[in-house]
Amino acid sequence: MKRFVYPIFTATFLICSIAAPQNGAALPTVIDQPRNLDKARNRNVPVTFHLPQRKDAQPLVLVSHGGAGSRHAMYALASEIARQDYVVMCLEHVTSNTDDIRRRMRSKGIGFKQALLECGDDMTARKNRPLDVRFAIDLAERFSRDDVRFQGRIDMSRIAIIGHSYGAYTTMVCCGAKPVGIEEDLRESRIKMGIALSPLSANGNFFDKNSFSEVTCPFAGISGTRDLLGNAHADFFKLMPKNDKHLLWFHDASHLSFSDPTGGPRSLMRPDTDVTSALKVIVPKILDHYMRGEPALDETARVKLVEQSLGGKVHRIDWQVN
Repeated sequence: MKRFVYPIFTATFLICSIAAPQNGAALPTVIDQPRNLDKARNRNVPVTFHLPQRKDAQPLVLVSHGGAGSRHAMYALASEIARQDYVVMCLEHVTSNTDDIRRRMRSKGIGFKQALLECGDDMTARKNRPLDVRFAIDLAERFSRDDVRFQGRIDMSRIAIIGHSYGAYTTMVCCGAKPVGIEEDLRESRIKMGIALSPLSANGNFFDKNSFSEVTCPFAGISGTRDLLGNAHADFFKLMPKNDKHLLWFHDASHLSFSDPTGGPRSLMRPDTDVTSALKVIVPKILDHYMRGEPALDETARVKLVEQSLGGKVHRIDWQVN
């Protein structure tokens, strides 16, 4: 059985700031909340909000990072989604973030890859990620009610989640996928749709062929021909119940292509900006369709979006729907 390996992203921290305009366009307000204690689990759940310019209630989009990442690992996409009038809430999972991987390496005298594999096998980390999402939604509801910075700005009836790698696992579980080895029901019914970048396979490690039968909400999986598990990233598309399921396949994109912290406190040395640019076109439109009821995502619309997304080394995107 091929084991799943997570990418590394540098952990960074951001003090509350207002992003400056770029190219004449007002950028979202960024508010960092590094300390949010879930008393029931005695667990901190750091979050960063990207708030749109609009002050009225807008849909909430949760973002879950990959293993060894942080709440800033998908900064570029989060910022663009917020610019298109969504409240974006990026979570950090403290038992599978950069600090946790470093702790495992230091305390056990192991290398990065081994620490990453150990983290992936850690059932405590697997279980707590969806529970972090549950707590984050409760936190957003409280902020919308009680915090002047957020009052009236979050539409809690329209919630989506996006995740990459280990965050794709988190997204899939919150949308109703049943993880291997965990009996507790970890789905989050308040989430109306999910988008998984590098969705996990049904190879028996995190999920098996029976895991996806109850994912009835709209769901999109996005992967590439050079992603870690090859065609296995498309398992969900064959195994989830049909109806509003999307598979987007980027030719020549790798695992790291789908996460880009550009614009945040730190950046990757060589982010895949071509794939990032394509995601900035496609992902908000998928959200618009399921969170706002527009635009159409029929074949004509999908072809047009793909054409708008091509550029640089992104020369082909296959988009299937069932």
